[in-house]
Amino acid sequence: MLVLSVNKLGMNYGYDKLFEDVSFSLNEGESISIVGPNGCGKSTLLKIIAGIEKSTDGQVSIKKDAKVAYLDQVGSSINDNRTVYEILKDAFGELNYVENQLNILQKKLETHIDHDDYDKIVEKYCSLSERFSMAGGYEMDANISAVTNGLHIEDNLLYKSYNELSGGEKTLVQLAKILLQKPDLLLLDEPTNHLDIDRIEWLEEYIKSFKGAIVIVSHDRYFLDKMSNKILDLDNGAGKVYSNNYSGFLEEKQRDFEKQMANYKEQQNLIKKLEAERKYFAERGMATNSSTLTSRAHALQTRIEKIKKASIAKPKERKKINIEFDEERKSSKIVISVNDLNVTTKDNESIIDNVSFDIQAGEHIALIGKNGSGKSTFLKAILGQTENLNVSGEILIGPSVKIGYLPQIIEFINDKQNLLEYFRNEVGIGEQKARQILAGFEFYKEDVTKKLKMLSGGEKMKIKLAELLQKEINTLIFDEPTNHIDIPTKEVLESAIEDFDGTLLFVSHDRYFINKFADKTIEFENGNINTFIGNYDDYKIKKNGKSRCR
Repeated sequence: MLVLSVNKLGMNYGYDKLFEDVSFSLNEGESISIVGPNGCGKSTLLKIIAGIEKSTDGQVSIKKDAKVAYLDQVGSSINDNRTVYEILKDAFGELNYVENQLNILQKKLETHIDHDDYDKIVEKYCSLSERFSMAGGYEMDANISAVTNGLHIEDNLLYKSYNELSGGEKTLVQLAKILLQKPDLLLLDEPTNHLDIDRIEWLEEYIKSFKGAIVIVSHDRYFLDKMSNKILDLDNGAGKVYSNNYSGFLEEKQRDFEKQMANYKEQQNLIKKLEAERKYFAERGMATNSSTLTSRAHALQTRIEKIKKASIAKPKERKKINIEFDEERKSSKIVISVNDLNVTTKDNESIIDNVSFDIQAGEHIALIGKNGSGKSTFLKAILGQTENLNVSGEILIGPSVKIGYLPQIIEFINDKQNLLEYFRNEVGIGEQKARQILAGFEFYKEDVTKKLKMLSGGEKMKIKLAELLQKEINTLIFDEPTNHIDIPTKEVLESAIEDFDGTLLFVSHDRYFINKFADKTIEFENGNINTFIGNYDDYKIKKNGKSRCR
């Protein structure tokens, strides 16, 4: 049964056309993922479908009486002093009202035993109780537990005030709430942000069993591959639907590009050939005063104009950011040696317990594990960022090791500086050279005058990356490097890493990225580590088969 129909949708803000002529439909059990570079309108399209924004053109039709649930990227902006448990119960709508009425009637029954209207209260209570039961009211807590357990929302979090939660925790709660609503149409904007791999894989299983229709915006390519049977490519102001998963879409899009480019070149060659013929007949007609040759030239001109009017557009290829690490080739054979490392909080809560291992030159190591398992803390210990931690044991950095570090949360000491001022000061170069480098990261003209505090997460990542690339390094340490950047920027970062001959140590929940670069995967679990040879898929096979090396 048809759940959603989007017909010739367009969005124009007056000064800028975001997209136009976007059409697709979804039946029950179908999902579509919207992909495209940052700023192409993916989130705006979701908001239009959710009824939060209005399109300038086209129409959205949703099945009558369908329940729609929408996950925004910015659940952290919601202000609510209630507990997490109370917010999750909002998902059950009218059942909360019925439960409240039952509680009121229960109290009346306890205090009106000899009252004249006792029988009426009992009758009303029984009627409401049956209605509550039929609607699944007595399963509310079980349903809440199923979702919170799957998303690893601990019991102590359930009774915290929502306003006390971190941004990631708030997004997690909003995700749990919309899943509990059991909608007919699920709209998810970056649902895997702030989720560790265990939570993502639980969400994938949930979505697989979901009976309704789903529209997803995500930069998680592994997630897109598993969840999507349709891809809407929203790029260059147009939308095209591919009946494929993400990997299949990439192959099909490349074939489309090559075909359109071949047709464009063939047409341009034809125009060039006809222009030469027209010129020849026109010149010969004038030289010989031949009306026949002149008429031939006019006929060719008419044909050329007709071809140009129906011309094949030259396919646009997204301009790639040109980045390359400035490598310091020489490196110690043992890059980092960790011996009996113990890390606790200032309150002596254990984070890392007696961990030892060596990182060899040239290794590419992924650190994985649940949120809070100690991955980022381990990186901080290596980098000496241990102000609020108790650290014992030994961490030795090779004498010729030069580290380049990208943190998970990018902050600037003075975020009132503009981008150009900051970059010049950090790298120590002149304005012209700085502008040239920043243009390579898609910061053009007035973009470089933006205040640092106004930059998006992806823009902050690109600035730090641009800064890092100006330094001679032989060891890269990344903490969630792909979290806030769009897929095209991820691909450029990956291209630079592929050409990097040094050592790579990174924390990531991006399974696609891990598969591409890890030759060793280290899992952090209960303060300890388990080491697996290979990438994420290798890790899953070995872990499920209980085969591991320490």
